[in-house]
This record gives sequence, C-alpha cells and structure tokens, in this order.
Amino acid sequence: MTLLARAGLLALVLIVPALAAAQETQSFEADDGSYSFQYPVDFTLSHMFPDGTGDVTGVTASTMSNGDVLITFLGPRDPGSISQVSEQTRDVIVDEFTKAIAVLPSIRLKSTAMTTLLGQPAIDMVFTNARFSNVAINRYIFTVVDGKAYNFECIYPEDKSGRFSPACDLAVSTVRLGTADPAAANEAGSAPASASCSELELNMRSVNVSTLASEIMMKDQSPDTIARMKAAIEAAAAINERAGSAPSGQDCRDVDAIVETLR
Repeated sequence: MTLLARAGLLALVLIVPALAAAQETQSFEADDGSYSFQYPVDFTLSHMFPDGTGDVTGVTASTMSNGDVLITFLGPRDPGSISQVSEQTRDVIVDEFTKAIAVLPSIRLKSTAMTTLLGQPAIDMVFTNARFSNVAINRYIFTVVDGKAYNFECIYPEDKSGRFSPACDLAVSTVRLGTADPAAANEAGSAPASASCSELELNMRSVNVSTLASEIMMKDQSPDTIARMKAAIEAAAAINERAGSAPSGQDCRDVDAIVETLR
C-alpha cells in the first residue's frame, strides 16, 4: 500500500467516527409546536422542578458529576424599546440583561459577542456566577424577530465549558420557529407595557427566579427546599400571568421581592 493510500485510509478512519458522533443528536419540540432545536443525545428533557415534575422547559445534562447543565429557549417576549439587535444597540441590550441577571455580587458579565439566532443578528452574553464553590456560566443569546424578543439560556459549569458550550451552540444554530403562532397571547393590539416595567424586563426577572431556585435545589434537594423553590417559581409565574402584556412597575417589584427571598 502506498504512503498516499495509507494516509487516505487513516483520514477515513478518523473522519467516520467524527461524522457519526456529529449525527448523534435529538430534536426538542415545544408542546405547542412553536419551536424546535437539536441537542446532544446525552441530554434529557428538563422539567421545571428537579424531582421531575412541572412543565418541560428545555433539555438538561445535570448530574452530581456534571453539575447544573440546562438549555432553555424563551420567547416570544415584548422587546420593549429594542426594535432590533445590532452593533449599535449592543450596549443597551447588554445593560438591560446585566441589570436583570446580575442581581447578586457573585454574578458578573464576562463577555459579549455578536452572533446569529433565527437568522437574525443576536448578542451572545456570558455571565459567571461564583455563588457556590464551582463557578457557573449563565449564557444568554438574544435577538428580535418580527417585533418579538427571543433568547436561549444555557447554564453549565465554567470548568466544563469545553464539553457543554458546543451543546449550547448546537441548539442556537438549529432552532426553528414552528407553524404554530407562539405570539397568540401577545396580539399586536394589546395594551403597551408600562415604561417602568416592560414585558421583557419582567420576564428576565422571572427567569432569574428560576435560575436562582435551580441553583439552590442543585445543592439542597430536601423536601422543604424543593417546596420553597416551587412556591417561588409559581409565584413569579402567577405575577407574569397577572401582568399579561402590560406589566406595571409593581409587577417588577413583586418579582424582585421573590428574588430577595432566594439570596
């Protein structure tokens, strides 16, 4: 066998497993058919609560050895004053997310980058959360499509970024909106949100409640803690439902109060 043939055979041996591994994905589809995305086969469906109850919210690879690993797609939301995502609006968007997400001294903005989501310009924001012994990455990829805001939330340990960051990238690159109308509950003719608390701001606060509650339950899965975290998440969800598409400043303050109970 010639040297060239041997090299070709070696390349084939190396490429075939890589191609097979690249195909080992599954498709997540929202219950209402509003969106779908691909995720690695070693992830499973993620429920609202760690005991496996509540609505399916995304996918997870959370284990005692992996730590907290979650991928969630959120939207559509009212983007408030943000009509588009671009380099020009980047600082404004990052500031809004930072104010909503970095509510504890342990949470800090690490980096931002322009990317694409749903075929539109998007901002990839990476926050570190050093609240516990292992630093966690909280990553938000945000865009606006047809006047509605969408974003992925990816959570994984910083020391396992090499393993789980590609899973987040896979979901972001493959997400597609379905034929169902996900914005049916937010008709264009709805009353505008209060300037003091937009629908986007309220939803980001509610996401923060879920994130903090999830972190607490990863460390303490006692029945009392799970019950307390469930109550916090359900209370934030009730405020969102009450507010609808026209939240008030009081709605945001009420969710902020829930966040305070989780510190």
